[in-house]
Amino acid sequence: MQLKIFFLLFIILIMFVTHEKIYASSDQILITISPSIEQVIFDGKWTNTLEWKQSSHNQIEYDDQTVIHIRTAHFNEYMYVFIDYISNKQSNNLLDSSTICLDGKNNKNNIPDADDFCFSVSLGQKQGEIFQGNNTSNMIKISNPSDFIAISNISDENDRYSTIPHPSFEFKIPIKLIERSDNYGFYLYVYDADSNIFYSWPQDLSNENMSRISSPNIWGNIISPDKSLPEFNTPIIIFIMMISFIILAQQSSKLKILRRFQT
Repeated sequence: MQLKIFFLLFIILIMFVTHEKIYASSDQILITISPSIEQVIFDGKWTNTLEWKQSSHNQIEYDDQTVIHIRTAHFNEYMYVFIDYISNKQSNNLLDSSTICLDGKNNKNNIPDADDFCFSVSLGQKQGEIFQGNNTSNMIKISNPSDFIAISNISDENDRYSTIPHPSFEFKIPIKLIERSDNYGFYLYVYDADSNIFYSWPQDLSNENMSRISSPNIWGNIISPDKSLPEFNTPIIIFIMMISFIILAQQSSKLKILRRFQT
């Protein structure tokens, strides 16, 4: 009887992991753990060609041939995001901008609530702004934590994707603000002042009226596939459970043999 229960629990575990992988196949950006990311020099651009190399990379392409590169990583108490808007060749200081939003609970609400945060910085700024949801259609500006960084600059010859000068944006976000999770709601847009166009991710939000942040229920996801962001690891848990299953199964078999000899 015990063996049947253990076997059933094992099957349920496998089904859970399979479901998790299916869920992770929707619109998503992956984020990786990277100890070297602490060495980033926050000057709003690639300080050298290796600076953001140890991070996840996503390239977003739009119908008008616009290309944006996104680098993401996390380590210890911070999430790091780099937005490289290589298609913007007509930079407008203090007008071009980038905003990233995170839904801490990823509950996909219709309107931003207290666990929804947006981080914004304009080209040429040395510090950005943070906005928090308040259960209305408009998010409110809040005070910046002392360890929050958002800075933007014009790229130079060190940029890995284009040597033509263009805006780029660096963010260092305290995880304590959004709380630890392996799956956040994620939304991004950049504003090109010269063409007066917004480019967003998910892409189906591009060029809509950006007078307010789009509803979190249509944001994408940013996922830590190895579960390293919340500091636990699913493969390790599965391994431990499998070992426990084997040990318990062996003990159950020994008990059955012992009972046979006793009878």
